[in-house]
Amino acid sequence: MILGFLQGVTEFLPISSSGHLVVYQWLFGPGGPGGPGGPGETQLLFDVMVHLGTLIAVLIVFRSDIAMLVSGAWRVVTGHADEDRGVLRLLLLLAVGTVPVAVFGLGWKDELEQLFSAPAYVGCAFLVTGTILWLSRFSGRQGQADRDLQKTTWFDALLIGLGQALALIPGISRSGTTISIALLLGLDRRLAARYSFLLAVPAILGAVAVQAVDSGGIAADQWTSVAVGTLTAAVSGYIALKLLLRIVVAGNLSRFSYYCWGIGLLTLVGALSGLTGLSGLTGLASAF
Repeated sequence: MILGFLQGVTEFLPISSSGHLVVYQWLFGPGGPGGPGGPGETQLLFDVMVHLGTLIAVLIVFRSDIAMLVSGAWRVVTGHADEDRGVLRLLLLLAVGTVPVAVFGLGWKDELEQLFSAPAYVGCAFLVTGTILWLSRFSGRQGQADRDLQKTTWFDALLIGLGQALALIPGISRSGTTISIALLLGLDRRLAARYSFLLAVPAILGAVAVQAVDSGGIAADQWTSVAVGTLTAAVSGYIALKLLLRIVVAGNLSRFSYYCWGIGLLTLVGALSGLTGLSGLTGLASAF
C-alpha cells in the first residue's frame, strides 16, 4: 500500500515517482517495509501493477480526450480523417512526441536500470528537476493567452518528447519536465498539461509491456498486496492528477522546485557520505 500510494502521488506531481521509489528503497531496504516481498520478479511485477494503477487514473481523468483520439484513429484507418483535422493533428503530435522515449527506453534499457541502484545520481537528477521547474516561471504572465493546438508544431512535440525521454532517468520528473518545456515553448497552460498526460499513456503502456515481459508472474501469497497497491496507486494518482491540473492552470508549477532541490541535496550528500537507512538520512537532515 505504501509503495502504491507513493507511486500514485509522485507519478503526477512534478517530483519524480521513480526517484522517490529509489530513495524509499534506499531508506528501508529492497521492497520497503510495505512492499510485496522484496526485490526480484515479484517486485518487478508489483511495479507493473502500480504503473497500471496510475494509467487507470489518466484514463479516467482524460476519458473524453482519449475517446476522441480513438475515434479519430479509427477515422484515419477507414479513410475519413478529413472530418476532424484537429484530432488528426493531435494524434500526429503525440506520435512524434512518443518517438524519443521509445528510442531511449529500448536503446539504453540496461544503463537506465543501473541508475536505480545509484542514489547519488538520483540526487543530481532531483536537482535538475528542480531547475527545470524553476525555469517554468519564465513561460509568461499568469492568464496570458498562449499558443493553441493549431499553432503547436511537430518540432514542439519532439522537444517535449525529448523531455519525456530524459525523465527515464530516476529523479527527473516526467510531468514536471514535459509541462515545463511545453510552457517555455509558449503553449497554453491547459494544452501543456493535457498534452503532457496524453503523451504519458503510450509511455506508461510501453513501460508496463517491457516490465511484464521481464516479470515471472504473481506468487499466490502476493495477490492481495499487488491488488491493494494497484488500487492505491489509482486512487492517489487520480487525486494528484486533478490537483496538478489546477496548479498548472494557476501558474504555480515552479513552487515544486524547492522541494526537489531539498530532497535532491539530502539524497546526494547522504549518498556521497556513505549514509544508508532512515536513521542516517535523519541525522543528515538534523545537521542542516
